[in-house]
Amino acid sequence: MTTDLGEIIRDPVPDHPLLNGRKEIGRGENTIVLDGDVVDGQARVFKVLSSPTDYAYYTAPDRPTGRHFPVVYADHGTAGRSSKGFPFHIVEVEKLYPLPGNGDAAELAAKISTAYFDACMTWRNLAHDMGRIALHHLAVTPMGWNETLQESLRALESFSGEYDALPDLIKADNLMMRKDGTLVFSDPVFME
Repeated sequence: MTTDLGEIIRDPVPDHPLLNGRKEIGRGENTIVLDGDVVDGQARVFKVLSSPTDYAYYTAPDRPTGRHFPVVYADHGTAGRSSKGFPFHIVEVEKLYPLPGNGDAAELAAKISTAYFDACMTWRNLAHDMGRIALHHLAVTPMGWNETLQESLRALESFSGEYDALPDLIKADNLMMRKDGTLVFSDPVFME
């Protein structure tokens, strides 16, 4: 969940009854991830989000949903502000796992990331918009994706356009998996 520049959010975990005493398990440019509870056999985490784009990705009524998107259990409101000036939003989501070195999910993620990167290189002369065009390329070009994944790519493209978000399908933590091996777009967008 680090940025291309290696930046990681440096803010402390906000003081909030839902977060106090929980183990921190990850950080990114705009996110702090804390271990959650296991409810009905499903492990959860608390994502503390400081980016309006990330918050919309997890909570907007028109956000992408389905097999390849995170399950969101609750929006627990805000807890203070980040050093960037945005409010910290606490969102409870399913716990996802890093991709292993091999297996179906890892192979699919590698294929998506490689195709996305190649498309970015094709459209790099458009600089700012190359990621959006690369995502469009993946969403409309027959590349052997199953229909569920193709629909997910189209939904992600639609969300990126609607919320003026930039897609990123290259960074390792942006594509994760469920315990059952399902590939999930865990954090595939960022603010301009």
